[in-house]
Amino acid sequence: MLTTTFRMCEKCNQSFEVLENYKGNNICLSCQGYFDKEKDKPMEIVIKPEILDISNLEKENNERYFWRPEKFEDYCGQENLKSILQSYLKGCKEINKTFPNVLISGQAGTGKTTIIYLLAKYLNVSFVECVANSISSPQQFIDKLIEVDGGILFLDELQVINKKLANFILPIIEDYQCNGQRIKPFTFAGATTELGTLIKKFKPLVDRFKINKELEAYTIEELAQLTKQYKEKSFQNKQIEENIYLKIAKNCRGTPRIAIRLLESYIFMNCSIEKVLKSYTIVKDSLTEKDIKVLKLLNETNKGVGLKALASYLATSEENYLYQIEGYLIEQGLITITTRRIITDKGKNLLTQIQKG
Repeated sequence: MLTTTFRMCEKCNQSFEVLENYKGNNICLSCQGYFDKEKDKPMEIVIKPEILDISNLEKENNERYFWRPEKFEDYCGQENLKSILQSYLKGCKEINKTFPNVLISGQAGTGKTTIIYLLAKYLNVSFVECVANSISSPQQFIDKLIEVDGGILFLDELQVINKKLANFILPIIEDYQCNGQRIKPFTFAGATTELGTLIKKFKPLVDRFKINKELEAYTIEELAQLTKQYKEKSFQNKQIEENIYLKIAKNCRGTPRIAIRLLESYIFMNCSIEKVLKSYTIVKDSLTEKDIKVLKLLNETNKGVGLKALASYLATSEENYLYQIEGYLIEQGLITITTRRIITDKGKNLLTQIQKG
């Protein structure tokens, strides 16, 4: 077991803790410059990444393992957003202007990254993508600008961006200026699953986006179409009946990513779609066993149930309940919230249908 002792710093005369067999000098970390003595916190240390050597990785052939849209016509749904982007593409070309900054909001797995990727294809420019909190300093952002070279710099989950960085990039994305120096114009694109959080934390940043669009809900028909399209592009030799796509569309919570997950599960598991849904504990119309458990609990009381009690009942955290269960139940009109969670008439009717069978 390691034991420690205290020594007196020769510079500040404050005691500091060291290992008992410590052979170093009698100067504390603060006086050595590792900590900010005034703020008593670690100073920022810049660690330069190693140069990646991928020369020994096996190269992929030209064939994609899984398909992704390469043009707007293949991107199912979001007709209003596609119309906006296509109009801007035409206008920017006519007046020879850089495509403006774009912010796309919507739930995870609904196609935010894909639509920005498509935009880069139409502009015929480079596309650099990263998660917002992976850039922690102004210099790292400048490095990304050098890499993108006038193309599209795309930051996903923009709501988690560092506040210092958010303020730093404001003049860059608005006037293409950095510390008074003009830089090569580029398109700044962002995506967020939490637009409200982003506006609350960094409204000036949100205001810099000339195009700000929330993804619209997908219809069952659109979800079935994109699922079939994905199968035909990625699994051409697999035969699937038309009704399978419809069942997947009805049980994917309106999310293309989940629809594709169910499709691939159906193909790789090589079993009935009913067994696939059961494997993911999906009972009916995207509702899982936990969703039904919540509805049954709420149906047993007219007073409603609090958040803590619900999370405890499900043996999960409040965050898991809020983000994985409650949002969908509210969206479907099955529960409502006053001071507590209360089941709606629609929720009661659904329970009756499930119990009947």
